[in-house]
Amino acid sequence: MAKFVPDATIDAMLDVIADNVDEINICSTQPTTFAEANATYELGSVTVTTGDGGGDWTIANGDTSGRKLTLGEQTGVSIGTSGTAAHIAGTNGTDTLYFVTTCTSQAVTSGNTATIQTFDIEIQDAA
Repeated sequence: MAKFVPDATIDAMLDVIADNVDEINICSTQPTTFAEANATYELGSVTVTTGDGGGDWTIANGDTSGRKLTLGEQTGVSIGTSGTAAHIAGTNGTDTLYFVTTCTSQAVTSGNTATIQTFDIEIQDAA
């Protein structure tokens, strides 16, 4: 028997992120909790507009299969703490960590700005 998950089901999973994540945090170390992403390891953050197609997030076909959620490039991200950026986290800005990904490691300096390049969160088709 073949395995199958409709695109609408995968989209619903990605919508949880798109509909709730309104803050992207640049972190020095991989956070595993909201507090770590939003305070302990945070070097800077930017507010994003929630919702698929409503601003910063877009759901589309995956690069190889399934579906993907893309965050558009974020420029002028304020850096509040000097350090080495190594991870990007998505939170709701109040109490929940939704995802963590890596970024190209680079030094950032308090008072300056940074750019978060476009990236995808991809869910492959069932195999």
